[in-house]
Amino acid sequence: MAELIDDLLHYINASPTAFHASANARQRLQAAGFACLSEGERWSLKAGGKYVVERNGSALIAFRLPAQWSAAAGFRLLTAHTDSPGLKVKLPGSSDAANLLMVPVEVYGGAILSTWLDRPLGLAGRAVWATPSGLEVRLFNLDEPLAVIPNLALHLNRDVNQGAAYNPRQHLSACLGQASPADLRRRLDDAAGCPVETPARYDLFLYEQTPAQLSGLKRDLLSGPRLDNLTSCHAAIAALVGAPAAVAASVAFLADHEEVGSVSAQGANSAFLRDVLHRIVLALGGDAEDCLRTLAGSRLLSMDSAHAVHPSYLDKYDSAATPIIGGGVAIKTNVSQRYCTSALSAERFAAKCRQAGIPCQAFTNRSDMPCGSTIGPACTALLGMEGLDVGTPILAMHSARETAGVQDHLALAAAATAFLID
Repeated sequence: MAELIDDLLHYINASPTAFHASANARQRLQAAGFACLSEGERWSLKAGGKYVVERNGSALIAFRLPAQWSAAAGFRLLTAHTDSPGLKVKLPGSSDAANLLMVPVEVYGGAILSTWLDRPLGLAGRAVWATPSGLEVRLFNLDEPLAVIPNLALHLNRDVNQGAAYNPRQHLSACLGQASPADLRRRLDDAAGCPVETPARYDLFLYEQTPAQLSGLKRDLLSGPRLDNLTSCHAAIAALVGAPAAVAASVAFLADHEEVGSVSAQGANSAFLRDVLHRIVLALGGDAEDCLRTLAGSRLLSMDSAHAVHPSYLDKYDSAATPIIGGGVAIKTNVSQRYCTSALSAERFAAKCRQAGIPCQAFTNRSDMPCGSTIGPACTALLGMEGLDVGTPILAMHSARETAGVQDHLALAAAATAFLID
């Protein structure tokens, strides 16, 4: 168990962006014997084989085939997302101001903006530049406290403790010290390995530079950035690699862009997952009818963080179904289909957890408050299959730093493994 948690911390700390999260997941899968596929080539799949295909460098689908494939057995799918709320750097807008290099940002997703201020921030992302043989794409990570977004002093904002509103354009520019935009460009080019004479384009993000770590008197808490939703990505990959052979084909889908609506070529609300599943059936000798038969017999487990009850804000929760840290996997339901869980899928999952001794609990949002969502509804709607949404309970969701329970992550990984074994 300690090994799994240590591996989770390493995965989070090595994955400051969705690009890194996908690349690190792919590398772990390759080390476990998964062969890489290209979407642009014809697939030749073998029964019992293990494969992974990546899109945009920020999303992937990995799958394990049974020794004997049958359309009636269907798929067992684990889904999660690689992206987290954060701040994307607008590199061309960098400028000198009051003898300091200030770099503007765009807010990605629903970040709690105040949590990004006055803390050490690193820079990471991907660089793209043209070469005579095509485009070169490199990931890089400046894992140093290079930037800070300074707050305004209390003396100049006496009401700050009453709740401050931060304008992203005016208040969230990152300070990189007494440097110039050219200095920043050279540092990025060096990190990415871009030739000096070649202009590069960047997908560049700030990230909380303090590593994820254990905390609490009993070291039973996980404290770190991007727990939503790298914990689920980690659990999905661990389950796919470690689960014993099953009758159904096992699939893990790590999607990008969940935090901004999933509408992209590599998001859950795209044809990526559906097309890969169809290609699997066709490559194994099935036809169009078999594709539909296989989907009809499939089930999906959508894994994304859930809200744990916050002891200081008890009035924000529905006392009838509020998950606690240390209580196990939370089964999430919502009548407006913000989650894809039904009574059928919930009891099927809960029964499996009871049989395996895995703790689980329930989550529903307060009836007078809007409910968040995840990729479960999009995936099940596009595929037409049974699904449910679950997650580990966390505090401070969408903060630059979140808190979860160690035992809950162990429970999620065990539940994902049990889900694949049908």
